[in-house]
Amino acid sequence: MLKVAVLGLGRFGQAVARELNRQGAEVLAVDRILNKVNEIVQDVDEAESFDATNANLLESRSIGKMDAVVVAIGSNFEASVLVTMHCHELGVPLVCAKALNEDQADVLRMVGADRVIKPEEDVGVHLARHLIHESVVDFVELPVGFSLRTIKVLDDWVGQSVGQLNVLNEHHLNIIQVIRLGEAEQGEKPLEIKLPLPDGELVFQSGDKMEVIGRDQDLNKFE
Repeated sequence: MLKVAVLGLGRFGQAVARELNRQGAEVLAVDRILNKVNEIVQDVDEAESFDATNANLLESRSIGKMDAVVVAIGSNFEASVLVTMHCHELGVPLVCAKALNEDQADVLRMVGADRVIKPEEDVGVHLARHLIHESVVDFVELPVGFSLRTIKVLDDWVGQSVGQLNVLNEHHLNIIQVIRLGEAEQGEKPLEIKLPLPDGELVFQSGDKMEVIGRDQDLNKFE
């Protein structure tokens, strides 16, 4: 089970901690303000109140043995830098730190952050992509070697069903949705019809596209 410490329990930190817990991670949530710890104590495996800028306290809580740490301190950048540096020095394999701007992000990377999150900017970019593409692709993170891509249905698949082609077992593709062009009214562009989680009875048509999850080596065959 993935073990993650979330250090700093503002709105961002609490949201991260709760979602990690929902996804099955073992979560330690930390903030120096006891009220914030009490707000989340029922939603994570362990919650403690202590000053995470104290390297000795971090070490005593075995932070260095965590699989990852999220430094979610937002209002005190000096504290965020110190905590990030301490986690790096303790040998945490993945240190993720919150930044408010690119200058802060540069500093955090210099002191040991493996990944920097700029919540407002990141959410804004994802929202813009979603509005433009109306696709689930931009909202999914997968392990190394796997991707979620949009690919065209092969010509020799047209007229055959998902079940006939045995897409999952034969081609190792998990179909998220099929994207199909509908009929266009005169002078209008055809609208896309989205068919999520198709069953084995869906028959592919010419021009269909699929959003699929698979190994890169399998997906590359469709490029």
